[in-house]
Amino acid sequence: MSEHRPGDIILDRYLPNAAPEQREDARENLRRLARLIIRVHTRLARERGDNTIRAKSASEVDSESSSTDL
Repeated sequence: MSEHRPGDIILDRYLPNAAPEQREDARENLRRLARLIIRVHTRLARERGDNTIRAKSASEVDSESSSTDL
């Protein structure tokens, strides 16, 4: 029995009759898609953290300025 490789389940499902060359091309496309999804998720997580920091610092600045206005 052959050893399973990453992406085999997806390739078997959507390209059951693909030639070996087509499977390798599709496997590389899956790798690229996975890397893209990881980059997008990482960027969104970083931006979410940045926005949280900005929101906290903005409220601190507002509270400081409002206390000096009294």
